[in-house]
Amino acid sequence: MPAPSLRTALAGLLPALLVAAAAGAAGTAEPPAPALELAIADERPLRAEPVRITVTAGGAPAAGAVVEAIYRPNSSTTYREALPPADSSGTLFWTPRDAGPVTLEARPGGAGGPPTAPETAPATGPPATSLVVAVRYPGFPPSGLAIMLLAGGLLFGGAVVGFVMLLSGPRAVVPTGEPPST
Repeated sequence: MPAPSLRTALAGLLPALLVAAAAGAAGTAEPPAPALELAIADERPLRAEPVRITVTAGGAPAAGAVVEAIYRPNSSTTYREALPPADSSGTLFWTPRDAGPVTLEARPGGAGGPPTAPETAPATGPPATSLVVAVRYPGFPPSGLAIMLLAGGLLFGGAVVGFVMLLSGPRAVVPTGEPPST
C-alpha cells in the first residue's frame, strides 16, 4: 500500500481543525459575569446598631446576592452569620452582634446560597468578594476599666509588697572574726 502524501494528510487534518475551532468558539461566546463589589455605609460600625450594605456587580445592583458575616476571622472562636439576601436595589441591613474584626463575604445569588445553620455551616463555593470591617462598642465598656484596675493593682501592689518585705526584714549580722568574702 503506498504511503499517503503530505497533501492528503493535510486535507484530512483541515476539517478536524475547523470543527475544533468552531467548538472552542462556541464555548467562549458567553462573556464573564461582572465582579461583585461590597460597600458599607460605615467602615467602623457600632455593635447592635444596623448598618446598610450595598452589593453591586459592574456598577448595577446585585439583587439576591448572598452576604455572610464571619466574626473574629482566623481565630479559634470564629462563627458565621448568614445575612438576608440583597433586595432589588442590592441593599441589605446588618446589625453586628459582637465587637471586633468581621469579614463580610458576598456571593452571587444562587451560588451556594445561605447555609442551613448560620452559626455552624459555612456557605459553599469561594466568595466573590470580601470586606473586613472593625465593629466597635457603642460606648465605654465598664468591664474593661475593672479589668485594667485589677491588673494594675496586682502589678503595682505586688511590687510594693515585695519592696516592703525587702526593706523591713531583719538587718544582716556580719561576723567580726571572719575575713571578707571575695
